[in-house]
Amino acid sequence: MAQRPVKHAGHEVMAVVRASSKTHYHLRRRVLIIFGTTAVFAVICTLIVYFAEHHAEHSEIHSLWDSFLFSTSQLLTGSSVANPKTNLGKLLELIFDIWAITVVASLAGSFGAFFHARSKEMNLEMEKAEAALRRSVEGEPEPTGGGAS
Repeated sequence: MAQRPVKHAGHEVMAVVRASSKTHYHLRRRVLIIFGTTAVFAVICTLIVYFAEHHAEHSEIHSLWDSFLFSTSQLLTGSSVANPKTNLGKLLELIFDIWAITVVASLAGSFGAFFHARSKEMNLEMEKAEAALRRSVEGEPEPTGGGAS
């Protein structure tokens, strides 16, 4: 009977949090780097956008909150709640779009690499379990793991 992957999703998430294997550790590290750099970039960009836009004529960005909301939504989704009025704001909007595309691609690649590595690990575990079952049914002794000396 085949296992249902969704049934064990919570265990995999906790394994990533705990870095239970090298594969889980690599995914955790990649996700933390992506989110960490995005958070730092969001703070820096919030300040730049605020100083560039808050006094601009017809600007929709009047406070740090407006600037944070604009910058963060641009960085994470490539779309925003405001339109910049200054040339610097427009240039930053382009940079934000490039960042958002890069982040999405990086996350997709990280998860793809994780799922590929996990399926290889799970296949290897399944092969080992099948071999052990076959040995026990046929009455063969377990291998000792040592080699000829």
